[in-house]
Amino acid sequence: TGSMSQNGKLRPNLDEKGTKLLNLTVLQRIDPFVEEILITAAHVAFYAFNIDTSQWSRREVEGSLFVVKRNNQPRFQFIVMNRRSTDNLVENLLEDFEYEVQVPYLLYRKANQEVNGIWFYNAQECEEVANLFSRILNAYAKVPPTKAKVVTSRSEFEEPETVSA
Repeated sequence: TGSMSQNGKLRPNLDEKGTKLLNLTVLQRIDPFVEEILITAAHVAFYAFNIDTSQWSRREVEGSLFVVKRNNQPRFQFIVMNRRSTDNLVENLLEDFEYEVQVPYLLYRKANQEVNGIWFYNAQECEEVANLFSRILNAYAKVPPTKAKVVTSRSEFEEPETVSA
């Protein structure tokens, strides 16, 4: 297999693995309980919706988004590694997390909080992240998902233990 890497075919894959490992190391510095990066979106920007003015305002959060699995509660979070400041955005993916997709935006809110929007530079990543959110939240709800396409890999997110509120 040594000769295979000479023609460069294996390289992008190795680079991707290396990048993932590097990102995991950085994330574990922020949060030692991070166990695995489930998905990455290369570039996102964060917006908040102002109910009084009915307008979106851009927040000082921009960078790569990671959905992670943790070996502690809460099990799943997404983290935006902020390029604009040292304040990273961390959100828990729990039962009270509601979201809606309007590609390339993913809008979300947690129990009675303000609506936030994540803009994805890459529209496909927006859909992939939304599908993953759906699988994670369905695993909490323990009800069969309505969309057929999320059934296939749902089991990997089943958590046998009960989720404490």
